[in-house]
Amino acid sequence: MLVYTSTKSEFLNDVRLDTIDEKILASFQRHLGRTTNKSEITAWRNSMLYMSQVLSDEEIPGNSGVAIEYTLPQTSKRIDFILTGMGQDRQSVAIIIELK
Repeated sequence: MLVYTSTKSEFLNDVRLDTIDEKILASFQRHLGRTTNKSEITAWRNSMLYMSQVLSDEEIPGNSGVAIEYTLPQTSKRIDFILTGMGQDRQSVAIIIELK
């Protein structure tokens, strides 16, 4: 299950508007049926601000996919951030990023 999905452009806009943590939390509550603590929400805000700086690279296409808090099937573990798109050879690419 994915808590938040968008394109790079939409993600950068959500960070710029300072709504990214609210959107992640609302989706988290809707998909998982529970809330989380304030420290995790703060971590989302800080981590997503950092990731927005990384994704500001113009070589990353605006239509690249951004997925946040992917829950691994049959576990309670989550992947923090996934960037998807097409490589130079037109092959599908996914980059998994674990934020600390």
